[in-house]
Amino acid sequence: MRNYLAAECYKVFQRKYFYITLLVVLALEGVLLWGCWLTSSWGNEGMNFYSAATLVAVMLSIGVYATIITCDMVFSEQYKQNTLKNEVAYGLPRIRIYLGKLAVSTLVSILAAAVMVVLYVTGCWVLLSHNEQDAAALTLIGYSLLGAFPLWLGAQGITMACYFLVRNTTQAAFISVGLLGVVPVILQALGMLVHPVFEVVRQFMPTVMLDKLPNMAFRMDYVGLCWLVGIILLVLSTAVGLAVFQKKEIR
Repeated sequence: MRNYLAAECYKVFQRKYFYITLLVVLALEGVLLWGCWLTSSWGNEGMNFYSAATLVAVMLSIGVYATIITCDMVFSEQYKQNTLKNEVAYGLPRIRIYLGKLAVSTLVSILAAAVMVVLYVTGCWVLLSHNEQDAAALTLIGYSLLGAFPLWLGAQGITMACYFLVRNTTQAAFISVGLLGVVPVILQALGMLVHPVFEVVRQFMPTVMLDKLPNMAFRMDYVGLCWLVGIILLVLSTAVGLAVFQKKEIR
């Protein structure tokens, strides 16, 4: 397994895909930082380190959709290029292939998220004014990331299952978006039109829980719920994806 993980990591980090994507995201962060600094330089006292840094907590749901990019980086058109068929034909256990790619995509997500958060918060610290709320901002960011991490893991599991079970990567990406982003909207509509139970189910969708997380600030029971839901989604999606992939004909 270690050799397989090393090979998958080498493949990902040798490609320009990861670095170009990260540079684009960091450039967008730079634009946001510039806008915050410009607003502050115009005399807006409300734009300070606290108000800019805590935007991290507001944008947590972006991490759910970012899993589609990181899974695509790792899976890398393997059905189209017949590389997955070659791995299976070579005799590699399918469980190793599945879990290896899931682990590497998760590693890529963690590294990218760490770089983005650290550079953004550091930029806010350097460019913007400070007050007694600085510690509160850092605490809120830590709390939000603690609750978001397991939900991102759940989304990673769902997305990787889509990439393994759908031969076309574009279709896999759209199905992932549908499961993670469209299903909550459908459940909301069904909750209003059919039965409130659909709205109850919607409250446990990753994007909905991430949107609520900043408003549940410092409630560790809610963080515990995030971990429970995230781990359940990861385990269930991985179990389903792996079970189907074990029987799937690779053509």
